[in-house]
Amino acid sequence: MASYDTILKLHEHPEWLPPRSDVRVFLGEPGAPEATKTTVEPGNVFSPGMMTFGVTWWLRFTDTGNFFATETASLEALNWSYEEGYLPVIHCRVNTHGIHILHSLFQDGTAEERSESVCARLILENHSSKPRSVQVFIALRSLGPAGGEVRQLAVGADGCSLWNPKRNDPLLGASQKPGAIGCGVGDPTVSARHGQVPEARQVQDDEGWCFGLLRYDVHLAPGEPWEVAYDCPQQTAGPAWEALSGTASPHPEAFTDRMKMQMQVWRERFRGIELEVPDEDFRNAFFAGVQHMLTATVGEQPRIAALSYPLPWLRDSVFIVRCFDLAGFHVHARGASDFIGRNDFFGGFGAEGDAPGEGLWALVQHYRITRDREWLASIYPAILRKVDWIKRMRRAEKPIQVLQDAPTLAFTHAQRTSGVICLPAKDGIIQGTMDFGVDYSLGWVNHWAICGLREAAHAADVLGYPEDADAFRVEANDLQTALRQYAMSHPAFLTYERTTNSLLWPTRAWADDFETIREPFDEWWRKNRGDGINFQPEPYWLYFEESQAHNALLIGSRERAWQAVDYRLRHQDLPGLYGWREGGSGVGTENATRGVTLIPFLRGCQKFDSITPHGWSQAEMWLLQRAMLVEEWEDGLLLFAGIPQHWLQPDARIAFHGFPTWYGKVSAILEVDAAGKEAAVTVQGLEPGTRVHIRLPYRDITFTFQEETKISIPLRKD
Repeated sequence: MASYDTILKLHEHPEWLPPRSDVRVFLGEPGAPEATKTTVEPGNVFSPGMMTFGVTWWLRFTDTGNFFATETASLEALNWSYEEGYLPVIHCRVNTHGIHILHSLFQDGTAEERSESVCARLILENHSSKPRSVQVFIALRSLGPAGGEVRQLAVGADGCSLWNPKRNDPLLGASQKPGAIGCGVGDPTVSARHGQVPEARQVQDDEGWCFGLLRYDVHLAPGEPWEVAYDCPQQTAGPAWEALSGTASPHPEAFTDRMKMQMQVWRERFRGIELEVPDEDFRNAFFAGVQHMLTATVGEQPRIAALSYPLPWLRDSVFIVRCFDLAGFHVHARGASDFIGRNDFFGGFGAEGDAPGEGLWALVQHYRITRDREWLASIYPAILRKVDWIKRMRRAEKPIQVLQDAPTLAFTHAQRTSGVICLPAKDGIIQGTMDFGVDYSLGWVNHWAICGLREAAHAADVLGYPEDADAFRVEANDLQTALRQYAMSHPAFLTYERTTNSLLWPTRAWADDFETIREPFDEWWRKNRGDGINFQPEPYWLYFEESQAHNALLIGSRERAWQAVDYRLRHQDLPGLYGWREGGSGVGTENATRGVTLIPFLRGCQKFDSITPHGWSQAEMWLLQRAMLVEEWEDGLLLFAGIPQHWLQPDARIAFHGFPTWYGKVSAILEVDAAGKEAAVTVQGLEPGTRVHIRLPYRDITFTFQEETKISIPLRKD
């Protein structure tokens, strides 16, 4: 964790103030290179790109000498939020010693023009009844959320900027001239704590520990505000940097106009889908979740987490791609689907047995949403190839080992069995690998195989290959029969965690056999998630918890599904920013800290307890939220199956618009009457002949959609 020289320096200099390193979030352009993603820690301390430097702010109260730093403030004291709840301008609100602080941060510019820049604004307001004098420090230092070496640094000729003098690159520019500005070597904490700024205007350090410090001497009457903006253009590193240098320059004075333009870009991205629900957190999480996943993308690849996992991973990606399609981002989903079509196996653990089924699901699901038959025909050879992998695993007489082309976590190269996708088949089922195991992954791997074969059969039907379709269905049914027989003779099978994660969602493997799975699932839930009164959260693998809740929803338990969603909305791992993690308390971070991660090269991240936000966790949460409103189910659409009963208050309104589905873009409105006794449901946008199942507390109604439909549904038992 962190670079060796970082750990060494912090040990040698206990007076230095290290970055928080507890949680982090990212800003950036969808599809842009990993290097351009901005890493942000609570308090809006940031690194404008990977392995750059850290930019932080501190306050010193001149009458008492009290020093405030977000690096040492409690997480609860740093109130994070997005603009309008989900648009990526990050606001941090803090109150200390009678001063209210609002720090706002966003990234604009494009990778194509190399014009990315990170824009910040700090506003102070005196909320006390007395005048206050405070020193405001803005520091650029090697230590940061994704810090790196700073070998040269100079004060700009304007007296309010910091530059790389060797390359003549602007690194930070402020909107107003400070009372003092200077450079030093080491860490600026010591100077700032004493209210001092070094006098040097230029420094150099071969070990890369240069820093710059700006000090503003601010005097505030009661109720008086003060503000400063600062801007960090991203600079090019790597080969050909002279020919392809960054094109941005500091324009902190334009902060407000640039913020408005950047927010309009993101509003346009989200245009087309709308959501209206009684719970503001539910709505914000829905859109923020997509924003997290889009920000993490690199080129056509979904990525799990910037900085932690700079590589594609199939198992996680298929859920993210599904979110993109269902949120209307078909261009992003198409690029990722093409990548999945070209690559049968990719991920940090090497080739694994669940990959072919997951790949088939991703490809055919993309077709089901886009209805692009020409694209499906172009990808059909990949479908046949992935089906063949499933058939080979099911008939394997010896282990099958595959060397994948995509990158893996470094330690997997030392494992003799890396890339073994299955052991010899047994009992008619695939003995496939997943997460370095076979026995506990039997359900997961075989469920995905059944799912993939059925999806392949659908593709064959669409393209006019009936013999292929029949063969794929026979293979799926035979595997399902063998798996059912195995479950009957091995009762514990249906209580394995990875089995409960994939029974119905997303594989639909047991959709025709509810009675076999209902009781074991119910028993597992009570033991592991609680009795319905007290929810027992998953401590580490949040994507598993949400998939289990998704299965509970499809089995018919809206209460259990809502418990899981509600708990995560009230216990966010990125409080106010709707981010969810993988791992926790150090558990589950080994893949990042000893993998192909950037962490060992950073001057920061000296603590690393969880991976947040995590793409698979974000995706499962989003897909569960969508399923509470609409889900493809039983050859039709399931509407409102997960909305909690307390949403159905008198005069309540629940509505969504433009949600892509297999059956067209659906819009639905549920309005409760003034007495709370009846709901009027209006459905629009579906293909005629679509079966619609509306599932509300105490009432299930099924009808065939022909045109805009409005029906009334009683909301009470009587």
